[in-house]
This record gives sequence, C-alpha cells and structure tokens, in this order.
Amino acid sequence: MKRYRHLYMLLFVFLIGFVVLSFSYQTSFIDQFDHVVSNYIQSFRNEYFTAYFVWMSYIGSKKVYFPVLFILFMYFLIRRRYMTAILLMINFYGSRHMNYMLKLWYERPRPDISQLVTATGYSFPSGHAMNAVTFLGFIAYITITEHRLQLHQKLLLIVIACFFIFSISISRIYLGVHYPSDILAGWAAGGSWLVLCIMFHQTFIPQVADNKSSVSS
Repeated sequence: MKRYRHLYMLLFVFLIGFVVLSFSYQTSFIDQFDHVVSNYIQSFRNEYFTAYFVWMSYIGSKKVYFPVLFILFMYFLIRRRYMTAILLMINFYGSRHMNYMLKLWYERPRPDISQLVTATGYSFPSGHAMNAVTFLGFIAYITITEHRLQLHQKLLLIVIACFFIFSISISRIYLGVHYPSDILAGWAAGGSWLVLCIMFHQTFIPQVADNKSSVSS
C-alpha cells in the first residue's frame, strides 16, 4: 500500500476533478469560463495556427494512434515483454471505450459555432484530450521505466509528451469542436486511467521479472 501512496493520491485528485466538472459543466460559472477561454484561444486564429492545430488534431486521432500502437506492440513482443504489450493494448482500448461510455452518459452537445473542422458525437469529455493523456503518457512512462535512460533523456521525453498532449488538447478548442471544460474533464479522466495503468504495470511487471529469474535459476 505504501509504495502506491503517491499514485493513490494522484488518482484521487484526478477523480475528484472529473466529478466536480461532471456536476458543474452546465452551470453559469463553467459556461462563462468556456466562453472566455474559447474566445481567447480562437482570437489567435490565422492560417499558420490553423494549419498547425489541424495537424496536431490529426496526430491525436486513431489514424495515427493505431499504427503507433501496432509498432509498439510488436516491439515489446519481440523483446518478450508480453505483459507490457498487453498493458499497452489495455491502456489504449480501455481509454477509448471509457470515453465513448462517458460521452453517452453525459450527452453534451458540441459547440455549434466557430467550427473549423467537422466532429461527430458528444462533447464531454474530450476524446482527444483523454486519449492523449492516457496513451502518450503511458508510452512515456514505459519508455522511461523499461529502458536505461539518462536523466536529461527522461526529462526530454516528459517534455515532448506534455507538449503533444497540450497541443492536441488545445487544438480542439482552437478548432471550435470542444469546450475548455471538455478538455479539463478529458485530462482528469485520462489521468485517472493513466494512473491505474501505471499501478497495473508496477504490480505485474516485477512478478514477470521474478518468474523469469526463478525459471533461469
């Protein structure tokens, strides 16, 4: 229990954040928050930012995630890291399924003005934000924990992951297909699932290592 204390605390924070947003996204305060933040971000619209955020939104789609998932899955299979490969699949498909179910539960319509791209389905929580946190965050985590990296390499990887997560998430507000509160809820829900996947990894991977060492001995 003690080894997971910090993860439990982080999970609790993410869950509380999502619950608060889920009960307040229809309030006047959140409505005003969404309006102000959306207007501010969309005030920077120009052809260069639009091209950039359309590209970042594409990077955060299944058209990019599926090939990346397949490559990483095969990589860990080749390295005989079977549990890591399985957890990577659980991480990705679990996040997508949970996001689908949450959207059906809350049924929040998407913004109906200032859309630069077409998006279908409900709005809360943002699938792009949630999947970016869970998938990209878990890729960064397993890369750090399962490879011998120097400190500056770990920090660079974390910065790159955070940059893509933030850019993909903000792109959805910029393009007018999500409210800022959708993004925050996506981060909170995605962060919760990411923490759970990390806990699964820390629980099962040592057992795999122990089993290998016992067999070899």
